Amino acid sequence: MLTQPKNLIIADVELNWARLDTPAANPFGGEPNWELQIATTDAAKAADWKANDLNVKESEGNFTVSLRRKSVTKDGSPMEPVRVVDSQKLPIAAADRRKIGNGSRGNVIVWLAPYEYAGRKGVTSSLTAVQVTDLQEYSGGGDAMDFDVVGEALSAEEAANADMF
Repeated sequence: MLTQPKNLIIADVELNWARLDTPAANPFGGEPNWELQIATTDAAKAADWKANDLNVKESEGNFTVSLRRKSVTKDGSPMEPVRVVDSQKLPIAAADRRKIGNGSRGNVIVWLAPYEYAGRKGVTSSLTAVQVTDLQEYSGGGDAMDFDVVGEALSAEEAANADMF
């Protein structure tokens, strides 16, 4: 197990479920996190991830690791966001980060550190930086799907007096 903090570069991975524009709500409560899932079908690469104390999940020959970065420190002060750059190391603006779609490829830097808390030992990780080398643009979102208009429109007066159910 890791004994000293270190940065780890993980090269040539598939990028999925990127939430790098704004921190995503934490489903377990607490502060929101920036998030990214990395994936590979290369068992040797996945074994290297495990050897570096990452929590690797496997399903049907696909290996994944979910990475996060907290949005605030223990004392409540804001954390720096994940650094996101393109293949030329030029920064990608926060508004453009939501375009990083599943199946994009890139490299990531993860900070790893050992911990001991309440008699338990382990390794914590924090997503530090992402380099997008092959963008598969995500174009979905709130405006991608909507209902069709059904029936005739009511006048403003009819709508005000209408019983919805």
